[in-house]
Amino acid sequence: MRFSANLFVFPGGGLDPGEDFAAAAVRETLEETGISVDPTALVALSRWVTPPSLPIRYDTRFFGVVVTPRTDVLLPSTEVVEWRWLRPTDALEAMAAARLAMWQPTIVTLQQLEPVTDDRALRIAFAPATTGVAAELAAAGPGSRPGVHQTRAGPGGRAFSHVWAGGVEGRAGATVVVGERRWVIIDPGDPTGETTDQILQAADAAGAELAGVVVTSLEPERHAGVEMLASGLGLPVGGPPGSSGLVPYAVTELSDGDAVPFGDAPLRVHLARAAVTTPARWAERAGAIRLSRVDRRGPRESTRSSRA
Repeated sequence: MRFSANLFVFPGGGLDPGEDFAAAAVRETLEETGISVDPTALVALSRWVTPPSLPIRYDTRFFGVVVTPRTDVLLPSTEVVEWRWLRPTDALEAMAAARLAMWQPTIVTLQQLEPVTDDRALRIAFAPATTGVAAELAAAGPGSRPGVHQTRAGPGGRAFSHVWAGGVEGRAGATVVVGERRWVIIDPGDPTGETTDQILQAADAAGAELAGVVVTSLEPERHAGVEMLASGLGLPVGGPPGSSGLVPYAVTELSDGDAVPFGDAPLRVHLARAAVTTPARWAERAGAIRLSRVDRRGPRESTRSSRA
């Protein structure tokens, strides 16, 4: 395979002429596994766009479906050399132990699937937000599309509110950027590239450059979009204690009292207890941090926290 060779991935592929995403998901699953799924039972999960550094880029939609017990692969295609049925946590543990090679979209999707036990739980896990920015956009009526909104976020900071948290369409999130001429991006939770594009445009308009990324926890809504900036733009990534080895990108672990080692805003790291909105057992294997900006008068109010 010229793309994703030797990696464990979900069944999938490209769209044929005239197909929509759901129809392609059904066809590709049948072609690669021999498993026939009901298209009306598909649940839209998330959207992912590959980073700009890759020679081949895809704009991909993920779907989920509950199948009957003891369903198995019947007719694997020539593209498939091995398959496994695994609980999400078991797959994540195998990845961390270097027994399974997976990319960021697969890992984050497995994180999101951890609490899922049935069809109802699947729909709840990937439901859009019903309040705030997401609800306002949804109320705009058919044809409205989620966007990215920039606001001020304290001294020297900008917040990019978006509705692609964890790649789930309509789920509100925010990425904070801090700095004057060398910006630090905090919690890039949008893997579609839309927020990254807005940040790059804002940096260009301000005559600034992107210096690095900090993820305050490994919750999907905080680190799903990190590869747009790490692999895509080659930026260094700082993260909470215990995060290295749990993710497919390089992370410099930051401890209590550390200074963020890039950017021109003096940011101090503080350990924090992770506060998750849904069960996130895998995310909780790493710690959580919050950041404060320090100047001559002492620490300022936290610029980003895992509790935000």
